[in-house]
Amino acid sequence: MTKATESEPMSGAKKAFIVLAICTVLPWIFLFIAMFVAAGLLPHGDSKGGDKVPSQVSCVKVAGIPAPTCEAYLAAEAKIKEIRPKCTHLRWTLLAGIGKIESHHGTFNGRKVVDKRGSTYGNVEPPVIGPVLDGSNGTERITDTDNGTYDNDTTYDRAVGPTQFLPQTWKSVPAADGDDDGDTDPQNVFDSALTTAAYLCGKGDADFTNTTTEHDAIYRYNHSEKYVSDVLNAKAEYDALGDISEPVDATGKAKIIIDAARSYKGTPYSWGGGDANGPSYGICCSPGGYSGRYTKGFDCSGLTEYAYARAGIMITSTAQSQHDSGKLRITSSRNLAGAEPGDLLFFSDNPGSGQGLFHVSIYLGKNRQIEAPRTGDVVKESDVRMSSLDSIGHLK
Repeated sequence: MTKATESEPMSGAKKAFIVLAICTVLPWIFLFIAMFVAAGLLPHGDSKGGDKVPSQVSCVKVAGIPAPTCEAYLAAEAKIKEIRPKCTHLRWTLLAGIGKIESHHGTFNGRKVVDKRGSTYGNVEPPVIGPVLDGSNGTERITDTDNGTYDNDTTYDRAVGPTQFLPQTWKSVPAADGDDDGDTDPQNVFDSALTTAAYLCGKGDADFTNTTTEHDAIYRYNHSEKYVSDVLNAKAEYDALGDISEPVDATGKAKIIIDAARSYKGTPYSWGGGDANGPSYGICCSPGGYSGRYTKGFDCSGLTEYAYARAGIMITSTAQSQHDSGKLRITSSRNLAGAEPGDLLFFSDNPGSGQGLFHVSIYLGKNRQIEAPRTGDVVKESDVRMSSLDSIGHLK
């Protein structure tokens, strides 16, 4: 995950007048922009490189599920709406049901899920590699399909990762990058959870409130009625827990703001999208050359504008103008001291200057925020990226 979220354009009706001008000059400058982005020189581009700390959804402690795995299930529930828009109502509890049966959520036979923040966060150690599929002991005979890349076996295949994918299936789904680190690793709980969700959804319409759809998806995952029954029984245990998102200590306007933003978790990022009325189609074009014209959703300031409007606070339509609006008490800060849930967090390439603000989010407390991060992502909860924190906009 990088700090290179894109600086925010104007939203709503105020945005429309700039569209023609931008799109007219775009053909002349697009090549130069693309070259800068590719070189990593444009500060607000969509580069996926750099810091590989994943961005997760907080969840309360659930017995038997390591914190990163729990976060991975919730994150996959939100992100699947972006990569499989025709797939609806797939809940984290189904993913958890599969994870429990396949590997006890990555803890099978004493394994650990890395819970120290960093590039290996969410990795299962040692890796989960199933028995040799050579046709013995009741197994299917599957000769090697990945040259040992995933299972370290160049003769036969083995199921890999906490949700036990065959190498050929992992490649064909195709595998999904659940932690936005530019890689797809079956031994990482974020990648495995999102890829599991994608496999269950398939490529067409799928409504998981339909019990037949749910049954058939699980059966496709493992051709066994007993397996289907075991997964559904485990899912029922997690369904009984209700909402496991970490609660936020907020009241009054702060609670209204946070609830409004959380109600749109999983909504696609759209450059220029969103305003006081909710999600909308965006505009052309971001510094990376991405258009929001065909995506209905929010950019970062569109989300904050909407959430604050629900509490009766009109804060205009860009990160910079929200900072300068006079509707908030602004304190320049390189840390979160004094920040309260519902406050806005502003980010800049020159932190502390109050200028060049390229991103804004809503603070949830405990070093967490809710944000619309960037093109290709969705509204979600994440850790605050402290390196570019410029200032805090406090509710008056």
